[in-house]
Amino acid sequence: MKRIAYLLLPLLLAACTTRPDTVELTEWQFEYNGKWYPATVPGFIHTDLMANGLIPDPYYGTNEDSVQWVGDSVWVYQTTICKKDLPEGDTLWLAFEGLAGPADIRVSNTRGQYEHLLWVPDTDNMYRQYKFPFPNIEDTIVISVKFLPLEDSLREAAYGIALPERRAFTRIAPYQQGWDWGPRLATCGIWKPVHITNRPHPQPLSLQERGADGFPYRNVELVQEADSIGQSFYFIADTGKDKGVKLFIKGANWIPVHSFPVLDSANRARYRYLLCSAKEAGFNMIRVWGGGLYEHDYFYDLCDSLGLMVWQDFIFAGTPYPDSPEMLESIREEARQQVSRLAKHPCIVLWCGNNEVKNGWEDWGWQGQFNWTPEQRARLEKAMDTIFGYSRNSRNSRDSSISSNTSSTSILAEAVKDCDPQQRPYITTSPLYGWGHPECVTHGNSHYWGVWWGEMPFEVYREKTGRFMTEYGFQSYPLTSTIRRFCPEGQMSVDSPTLRNHQKHGRGLLIIDKAMRQYYGFDSKSLSLEDFAYVSQLLQAWGVGYGILQHISQQPHCMGTLYWQLNDCWPVASWSSIDYYGNWKALHYRAQALFGLTPGPSPVGEGGWEEYYSVYPKDRTYPEAKYTVSQAWESDGKLVVTMKALTDLYDVYIDTEPHVDGHFTRNFVDLRAGEKLRTVLIPANPKADVSQTKVKVKTLNSLYQ
Repeated sequence: MKRIAYLLLPLLLAACTTRPDTVELTEWQFEYNGKWYPATVPGFIHTDLMANGLIPDPYYGTNEDSVQWVGDSVWVYQTTICKKDLPEGDTLWLAFEGLAGPADIRVSNTRGQYEHLLWVPDTDNMYRQYKFPFPNIEDTIVISVKFLPLEDSLREAAYGIALPERRAFTRIAPYQQGWDWGPRLATCGIWKPVHITNRPHPQPLSLQERGADGFPYRNVELVQEADSIGQSFYFIADTGKDKGVKLFIKGANWIPVHSFPVLDSANRARYRYLLCSAKEAGFNMIRVWGGGLYEHDYFYDLCDSLGLMVWQDFIFAGTPYPDSPEMLESIREEARQQVSRLAKHPCIVLWCGNNEVKNGWEDWGWQGQFNWTPEQRARLEKAMDTIFGYSRNSRNSRDSSISSNTSSTSILAEAVKDCDPQQRPYITTSPLYGWGHPECVTHGNSHYWGVWWGEMPFEVYREKTGRFMTEYGFQSYPLTSTIRRFCPEGQMSVDSPTLRNHQKHGRGLLIIDKAMRQYYGFDSKSLSLEDFAYVSQLLQAWGVGYGILQHISQQPHCMGTLYWQLNDCWPVASWSSIDYYGNWKALHYRAQALFGLTPGPSPVGEGGWEEYYSVYPKDRTYPEAKYTVSQAWESDGKLVVTMKALTDLYDVYIDTEPHVDGHFTRNFVDLRAGEKLRTVLIPANPKADVSQTKVKVKTLNSLYQ
């Protein structure tokens, strides 16, 4: 027995001392005002500054304005590593999975001495992995990453053509520069892991490894062809039992879950809750919008397992892009890396070149605004063709045979062709025609913004239903349980500095007020903030729900409806159906009800929707609200609410006090006298303690008494 032990001992010691083939570098510091502070990597400079108490939370109050200097500053991150801690191998590689912002990477012998063993300037693509040969070292070295301000104006001057958005000159997340639902928080940081490894290239997965439990289709194809109406746009699937099954698509657009989208535990929880909420509401597709991110693999893993198809935009949005040689090469490498990374996920069914670049080029007045010369216009048009695939012959054409939205020769199309083994379809842009063109309802996919931007009534959705509705929507405010999280008590009014800061659309409040007066007879001046926020959500659900109903009822003319938008990246007034903290708005409950309708050409009458939409809410008769309500806890701790209507009740909203983020299985419902409602609370945090909560009820009846 001892002899066996002696023989095994060297083997055990060898096993204990064997070094891994990859080491992740997580112990970093950053410099601020001459001092070094601990940094969290992966992370962003804003999150590190907040963690060290150096800046306030930019989501609270008007703090966004007070931290704008962060994006204009130089930031340095450093870490050290000893030779004994390096992986085994004769050839090592330093791999940065993601660097946000223009960065200068240096590897030096010791801190403070710049005897550079490696120096890599100008790594300015947030969506690329950067990998470099790691130098042979004797003892301890310092790895330094210096982030520089964007200086887009200098890049624009060097290019010689002014663009609608200067962010186009750097490959950074567009939404972080501000959007009409998001803050301007230009940031930087080591936002994905850093490794030293002896593996220069990851091994591709075999086809057998690409499956995922829960994904219902073996193959999904896009059909775009001329027909008697114009040009179709729909998906067919191989279910394993049947091929060529025509799918009606139901879902919404996805934006990043946070302004600083690191994959930490909090954001993982957001991914899980949001995607499960999408599935619970009857979604079968999510569109990853082109102004945000190529999402973390965790997102696509969840979509695979939930059976949610993904329409994947490449991350280009709302502006032409420069065609300088260095930019084209950076985009080419970005596209090939991202397609190679994501192609293993069966959930992805479509690659789309960009969001609204063609639409903007044709319809947003850029040519006149920027006074481009004919030569400059020709260069920018050629750049669009080089990157995305864009033909002048498709513009404003009524000939469906040439209104193509495909390409095989652009940079992005070639990346799909070379790096996606399943050769999933690639389209150049979304939409094919802007909402001001008659073709937007006859040819290809549509972003219909006559409702909201055009201030048209919701009824216009009846005639403005396209072949596939990729974007449309209407704003609402979050309820006061969310507003109180970011708004000081003294600013709880819709026109306070904080509420104005958290309404990023210049005409947002005016558009909501106009529609609210038309459909409900109220506005922000006639209601308290609490009641206004509540009615704004009813208005959003009424209007966007009307659009969903038209899209469903006009099959097969229309074969898909993706409303704008599912989620928020911060607490804000927006088009979302779920607020930043995970609370379902009235729209999400309405989408759940409508997406549950039986497919077919005329489902309008089901569930009383025909009657519901036959009269405006302001023109109904509202009796005094009378009801009984009780609550109980099941053996597994779930909070169950039972309510009986004693009179007709409209838009019943059940909340918890103190408020628990999440949703009920049923909420924002109408009840006829005598009807009962049983609903169960689903917290956004599954570990939330609901044992001390009490329920409270709000109805539209009370506002009309």
